[in-house]
Amino acid sequence: MNNKKLLSKSQLMFFILQSQIGVGLLSLPYMVHLHAKNDGWISVIIAGMIVFVFLFIMWALGKRFPDDTIYEYSNKIVGKYLGTVISFFYALNFFIISIFVVTITVSILKKWILTFTPPFVIILCIVGTGVYLARENLKVIGRFFTFVSILILFLVFLELLSYKDANYKYLLPVGQAGFKNIMIGSHDSLTAMLGFESLLVIYPFVKGNAKDILKNSTIAITFVTVLYTFFLITSFVVFSPEEIKIVSEPILYMLKALSYEVVERLDLIFLSIWVVPIITSFVTYLHIASVGMEKIFKQSNHKKVTLVLGILIMIISVFIPQEDQIIDKFNIIVSYSSYIFIAIIPLILLIVSIIRKKKGQSQLYEN
Repeated sequence: MNNKKLLSKSQLMFFILQSQIGVGLLSLPYMVHLHAKNDGWISVIIAGMIVFVFLFIMWALGKRFPDDTIYEYSNKIVGKYLGTVISFFYALNFFIISIFVVTITVSILKKWILTFTPPFVIILCIVGTGVYLARENLKVIGRFFTFVSILILFLVFLELLSYKDANYKYLLPVGQAGFKNIMIGSHDSLTAMLGFESLLVIYPFVKGNAKDILKNSTIAITFVTVLYTFFLITSFVVFSPEEIKIVSEPILYMLKALSYEVVERLDLIFLSIWVVPIITSFVTYLHIASVGMEKIFKQSNHKKVTLVLGILIMIISVFIPQEDQIIDKFNIIVSYSSYIFIAIIPLILLIVSIIRKKKGQSQLYEN
């Protein structure tokens, strides 16, 4: 490893944080409310706990193979051929999620800001920016993610302005949706929190021991859980239960209703800032997908692979219809298939590695 290409412990935290905050945020209150009603904020907290369990499994795998990514230790655990198949499907999954991120982003931007802009122009801007950054090493990406994380505070500030119309009685009675519906809402919340699985790829490039990696990853997940809970509670206390049923992006609608002498459309400011976490999420998936393809096809580096994947994403995204039904089906496929890659496969690999006593060498850089 080249020490200059490694992430610091704090950069790891911001990397996971920026990877998690993505396209699911805007519609999350609406999606969770469909099942969990105004107990959706409980669903988010439960989802955060579940995410930590999945993260712990990935961390345990990384701890056993501290110098390898999942594309490498899968071969050591289950053999070359099956390991290559697993690696390919992981890279393919990250590639598909990259397309999903672009599709959702284009749909929202077309709806709220760039109504008359051709979709391919928006796609070109998103993918072009993403490819430019994803071609770099993790040190550069980590620095950028750390720098733009300050923008999250502006999103929180804009949300706080909505509390002048808050009605906290909308949250009562707590637990009215029932345990089953709250758990279904946790599934919707978990989908919006995807991005932490990048640890499967970036673990060996972090400067620090296993304890530090787990600690900083946990901090990132906790922050995202608290942030999402805040956004849900804000939406639930501003909109009545009947109103939120018909508002697909409540976060934007409540900002649109606010008006000041200097600034009239706060929703447009929010969207302008929100685009940055979307780009970082896209960069994460594009980067870890290209690293996987680089390993599988034995390329010298991931830069050329990133460019090729970027072109493919652009072509595919252009031909995906910008229709709600298509996007909803896409969302369902991504949400349920993700369980295979964030829970089932890592757990199986961990169990097999313990049974077969497979273990890698100690990490090269500890501090």
